[in-house]
Amino acid sequence: MIGVVTSPEGAVWHDIVAVVARRWPHVELVLIGARVQGEGAPEDLCRALALAARWESLDVLIVARGGGSKEDLWAFNDERVARAVAASRAPTIAAVGHETDVTLTDLVADVRASTPSAAAEAAVPDREEVLHRLRGTAVGLGAGVARRLALTDERLAHATTRLSAAVDRRVASAAERLHRAATRMGTACAARLAEREAALARFAASLDALSPLKVLDRGYAVARDEAGTVLRRISEFPAGRRFRLRVADGEVPARSERSA
Repeated sequence: MIGVVTSPEGAVWHDIVAVVARRWPHVELVLIGARVQGEGAPEDLCRALALAARWESLDVLIVARGGGSKEDLWAFNDERVARAVAASRAPTIAAVGHETDVTLTDLVADVRASTPSAAAEAAVPDREEVLHRLRGTAVGLGAGVARRLALTDERLAHATTRLSAAVDRRVASAAERLHRAATRMGTACAARLAEREAALARFAASLDALSPLKVLDRGYAVARDEAGTVLRRISEFPAGRRFRLRVADGEVPARSERSA
């Protein structure tokens, strides 16, 4: 079973279905739909990858998107998406953008394909080629079977060794690139945060300078009646009127002794 994480609305899914149907029609394809660009695309891709991780019968997972600008492909540079692809239980094939486009998702996948169609070709064998090889094998059966099998085993062992070494190098290189990208991202975020903190400190200082309490600290006071209304004129202080005087560190009860 092959899982495909891509947009259900684009041409990528139809291209993959067409290639697989031509090369190996008996395989089962499963579409795990997700947004591949725009706001919320990284979260949606992570959701789809998490769903794929729960699908134990998947043999291969293709993560694909058609061509576009670097901004259109930016969701596949998201660290969360790259980590989800790297953590996939099933072997992964990434086919994001054009052949010249490289994203973090391409770097952490087990195999990078130049196009979604090429990813489908890498995921399944060619039926005609397999039949041709089987016919050739059948013709050569007989006295040379043992020798051919031994040679095939030897070649397979060598190929397995080379493939394992290549995968190790690819994983190490991808891990190093991911680490460098994470370091640069962390430095940029720290610098941006420092700028915002400095701006906030300046705004706070400006706001503090405009606070009425700063005026009270300089020796001024504010008179309020029992309802909290500010008393501003002499005529508002008839004899015997009670009010509260707000000073820098609290309020003082007061009463007018005589009217002005």
